[in-house]
Amino acid sequence: MRSHRRIGIAVAAGALAAGCGATPSSSASAPPPSVSAPAPSVSAPAPSPSVSAPSPLPTGATTAPLPTITKTVKPPKQPTDTLPQNGWVTGMVTKGGTGPCYGLTTDEGTVYALYNTDGVKLQDGARVSVKLEPSLLKIYCGPGQLMTMLEAKPVK
Repeated sequence: MRSHRRIGIAVAAGALAAGCGATPSSSASAPPPSVSAPAPSVSAPAPSPSVSAPSPLPTGATTAPLPTITKTVKPPKQPTDTLPQNGWVTGMVTKGGTGPCYGLTTDEGTVYALYNTDGVKLQDGARVSVKLEPSLLKIYCGPGQLMTMLEAKPVK
């Protein structure tokens, strides 16, 4: 029974020495709790230097709730996961050669990975207009949206 009391007193002394449970405003004004039973001399370990108080929020950060997804009243009339439109786009060739894989970055900044087996020769850095359609093949032709290139014309 005495060993349990000694352990409890040692834990309490360690918590007081480490400042657990005390707030900065209450620690200066509140006297330390007294222990009625005589306690043996126990030295509490010093707090670890790696333990620190949590830092405040960065400047400009708010604690506003995060946005959530809301349900719509009716389902959408148009698809919400649309593929690029069939048609012509203009941009710069980022991966040229004679195929079957090419790279293209459009003037709007969209990156396409193009596939064509006709052996069309495109130069790296050339400006071209290409007619695209979504690819039915699931292959890797480089970074970007995979599309099938139907035609290519140089832009002057």
